Amino acid sequence: MAADNAVLEGELHPSWVGEAFALHPDSRALCRAGPGGAFTLSPDLLSPVVIAFQGMVQDGLMRRGRPVSAVYGERVLALVPGRLAHVGAVLRGRPDPLLRGSMEAAARAISEGCADALADWPGGPEGLEGLAGPVGSVVSRTAGWGPGEVEDPLLARGVFPVTAVDFEGGCARFKVGVFSAGLEAVQDARAELSYGRDLLRLWGARPPGALDASGALRIGAIAQGEAGAVAALLEPLAVGRALVEGELGFFGKGSSPRHLELPRRHVAVEEPFARGRPLAEGRPPAPAAPGGPSVDTAARAWRYSAGLGALDVVRVSRTALGTRGLELGPGSHAPGPPPSWTVEAGAVHGRTPLWVGLTVVGGEERLLTMRVGSTDPAVVAWAVAEMRTQLQEAFFRRWRGLAGLEEVRVRDGGPERPPPGGLDELVR
Repeated sequence: MAADNAVLEGELHPSWVGEAFALHPDSRALCRAGPGGAFTLSPDLLSPVVIAFQGMVQDGLMRRGRPVSAVYGERVLALVPGRLAHVGAVLRGRPDPLLRGSMEAAARAISEGCADALADWPGGPEGLEGLAGPVGSVVSRTAGWGPGEVEDPLLARGVFPVTAVDFEGGCARFKVGVFSAGLEAVQDARAELSYGRDLLRLWGARPPGALDASGALRIGAIAQGEAGAVAALLEPLAVGRALVEGELGFFGKGSSPRHLELPRRHVAVEEPFARGRPLAEGRPPAPAAPGGPSVDTAARAWRYSAGLGALDVVRVSRTALGTRGLELGPGSHAPGPPPSWTVEAGAVHGRTPLWVGLTVVGGEERLLTMRVGSTDPAVVAWAVAEMRTQLQEAFFRRWRGLAGLEEVRVRDGGPERPPPGGLDELVR
């Protein structure tokens, strides 16, 4: 056993750490460190523990710069704030001064050693390999003993729901985690959500089969001491903020029905790019990892009458993007049949790139397809919501309601990636 732990062989310890995480100040999970030196830059974003940590950050529990903790059954989640990254630990026992000291040291080491990678992080795991040492040290400090060698293990009985919001494929991902720590297993757990239908619409779920016919999210059975999670994909219909509330229903002891309120969240889709000024003042550095950056993408399509003209659609898009710093290229035209027009736009905000491509295809009936890509999923959600507003309102207001767009679903099998030469050119 390491001498600097100041404990004797066979002595009980205040805590034991099973895993540790680093989280961006905007709550996105950066990495996970586990026992035996395990480390990943792609933590499971549907992990109930990750959802709980994200919820802590989104609740602003660390605004005073102090560590916070929560107890879910035998799991204790401790979170220490940092300047460029917060450090979280999943432990058994109590968050003692030695544990908090190791977490604070990890947060300082991240701020000092990973400043270039995190100061203006574009998203994705590229360039974050330096997190392994600081975050792994929080777990390795207690590697000399096990969870059964804790002097005062905490235990909270009950069922504990947690929530958090992030983004995927142009949608807000409202995530629900449930920790089952009652005397019996949770049966038939399901989450029912409430939100403004004029602001958000249900697009899908994670995992894909979790939605039932009523639109509720099925979580199912959760064994005692275990946890489960599910997520709803809610597509923002316009830029702005929308409140999401909900209720967790399940059957507990004696098959009695129970209902718990879910922590409410705001879905905020905000414009990342300032209007009226160019953004592509420089190019971000080449990605450090082979294969390029991790890109979140979305694709949407609309059908409309050929009488409106493909070039008019492109002209409206050019105006909408140009006032936000994105300049559409000259585009290309293929006579067909069927004829097609394609234009692309790109911009870089800090080191976060955004790529937008528009293609119009068809004869008497035209199909407009929009593809968006960025390393920041929140930027993708903004671009999809903003372009929908411009296309459905600004352009067709010009036609005085005589024509409209019919939206066509194009993403049943997952988000489409932008074609080569789009985003890849921006991030190199």
